[in-house]
Amino acid sequence: MKRETPGFDSTRRNPVYWALFLVFLIVSTWAYSYLGAILILEKNTARSGQIQASFIDAVYQSASISGNRDETSTSISSAFTRAFPHYTDGVVDPLFPWLMMGFASQSPDELFESGKWLNFVLTGALLIVLGLAAARAFSFSGAAAIVLMGGFGVILERSAYFSPDALYYLLVVLTWLCALSLIRKNVLWLYGVFGILMGLSYLTKPLIWPIVAGFVIVSLVRSVWIVMRTRKSLGDDLIWSPSNQLVGFAMMISAFLLITGPRLSFAETQFGNPFHSYQNYFVWMDTPAEAARFQVEYPGKAELSLLAPNEKPGPLRFIQERGFKALAERSLDGALSQVRTSILGRTGWILIYGFFVFLVIAGIHWWAVIHQKNEVWRMQGASARWMLLFLGIVFLIKILYAGIGNPIIQNNAMTTSLFLPVLVTFIWISERYRRQLQRSRYATLVNRAYSLLMAVPIVWIAVRVINAIGTPQA
Repeated sequence: MKRETPGFDSTRRNPVYWALFLVFLIVSTWAYSYLGAILILEKNTARSGQIQASFIDAVYQSASISGNRDETSTSISSAFTRAFPHYTDGVVDPLFPWLMMGFASQSPDELFESGKWLNFVLTGALLIVLGLAAARAFSFSGAAAIVLMGGFGVILERSAYFSPDALYYLLVVLTWLCALSLIRKNVLWLYGVFGILMGLSYLTKPLIWPIVAGFVIVSLVRSVWIVMRTRKSLGDDLIWSPSNQLVGFAMMISAFLLITGPRLSFAETQFGNPFHSYQNYFVWMDTPAEAARFQVEYPGKAELSLLAPNEKPGPLRFIQERGFKALAERSLDGALSQVRTSILGRTGWILIYGFFVFLVIAGIHWWAVIHQKNEVWRMQGASARWMLLFLGIVFLIKILYAGIGNPIIQNNAMTTSLFLPVLVTFIWISERYRRQLQRSRYATLVNRAYSLLMAVPIVWIAVRVINAIGTPQA
């Protein structure tokens, strides 16, 4: 049966369509830059905010430590630590201050301005990389939707601040994409890339562990599943090899430690724990004042070492004092609040629409699968269920953990960072289902439905962007 592909589709790799997409990317970059400059120059004009002030101070601290070279006591390990991102005060993490060290000779006001522009340019460049990668992996319409929904829906606003939030969101989605690629086909070299991206995300904000936990759980469950199934019934699971996991995990951990080693070493020296972060304590407290007091009273290794395990703010102390019921209630109540604010918020309709697109395309795929007796090309969807399992596990871990800390951190970056990964997962699976249907009698239906569904957010956001440019307001 003849395969029908609509014009704006990457499966044909027509140079004309690539040229059109590049024009779209250039125009989007101009609009992104124009609106971002307004935010930088007119909205975020004061460096007095606590978060921005903390990162500015961290730049000077990082430059001071890196420049303090006592040649009589310098070792290879200490020189390595100073040369790479390492400084943390337990709240601020090292990657963004390290990127700004070249501007440490500037005054705080000058550093503030330089940092906003560097953050904006860096996140804009990563967004372009994400768009090009999406265009290689998906249809052009899907890639365009990701750029518009992600860039103008989440990244743009945070890119105008002296903070690593926008950078963290983009690194998380790149890490997530790598995890989905490994879930589909676990080639060894990709484990190393996954470890590097995890390390960079961790150096930006140490909130990456739910993704690691979800990936490990799905990998182990899938291995057991493959062992229990017959070869004939494996389908797409044949391209995923359980034997690659041992070496792959070793490569992943090695790459992660290579990237984060200096930070882990510095934290061990300063706080007695290589993975120390005050946020791990804050989430178990009841008020911001209590959190601030704890950080003042326990500023370093000597003070923290005086705390017995059952005295440290954490699950053990919380359960001993309040019980499992209180823990469950706080987690669930906080999770609902996090979903309403950090995940849905002003751009929640985008995620809801992405889920709707997934349901429509998955429905067509499901119908085709149960009516494919006379089809030459058999359709499978094995990888999709593992991707959805990964999404579900990470989503639950993140929102429940962030829910515990909701009294302290109401707009948690851990949950806000779910926006792009969830959206990309829905589009990824929809794209895979659509491509599987290209040799079936449903090719015309699914291509037209998908193109129409993708056109809706593209046109809607494009109109919003044009209106924003026409009447620019910070």
